[in-house]
Amino acid sequence: MAPTKILVGRLIRVARSFYSRWRALPRADRERIAPLAEDAKEKALSLRGAHDRTLAEADLRGASETLAAALVETAEADPEVDEEEVRRLREDLRRELERLDGAEVKASPGPRAARDP
Repeated sequence: MAPTKILVGRLIRVARSFYSRWRALPRADRERIAPLAEDAKEKALSLRGAHDRTLAEADLRGASETLAAALVETAEADPEVDEEEVRRLREDLRRELERLDGAEVKASPGPRAARDP
């Protein structure tokens, strides 16, 4: 699979994962951060057909990071969620975002690509 396809696939999977977490929230919390979830969903849906793929990837990553932060803030504000659960959520979301960093490294050409004609 081409490196760009790997990155695009991971970006979409991460956004989908965060969107699924949003859908599992209680209704009041979902409604409060719905614009962020819908923004991430829209950016994920439009990524594959984007004319400026680099900009679209950056937009989706930013939307996913914003949604992740809102999910953590929502958990922190919930009196029924203890500190350990918030810590685990924060770590899970951080790992998901780090998967994107790994994909970006694979997607960028290495030093050998610069030497080879």
